[in-house]
Amino acid sequence: MTDPADFFAKAKENYDKWTAEMSSMQAKMIEAGDANYAQMKAQMEKMTEQRKDMEAQLEKVGKANMDALKDMQSGAEKAWKAMEKSLEDARKRYKS
Repeated sequence: MTDPADFFAKAKENYDKWTAEMSSMQAKMIEAGDANYAQMKAQMEKMTEQRKDMEAQLEKVGKANMDALKDMQSGAEKAWKAMEKSLEDARKRYKS
């Protein structure tokens, strides 16, 4: 099992990185205009929900005891993977 402090630090780092990247994408979404706005807005809403899930996981990890941490790490890692997938899809769309 990963050291709780290391795990939490990595989770927080990912959360902060994704938050900054989503802010940048929101600016590009506004620049895209009406043609792509609806599609980009839907994708941004999905990523926002995933980020909220990650935030909830971080809060749980921060409060967890060692026994519970093992279970929460699995959930947090699934949330990371889902968020990375959404961001990768968005990167492709926003850069084109």
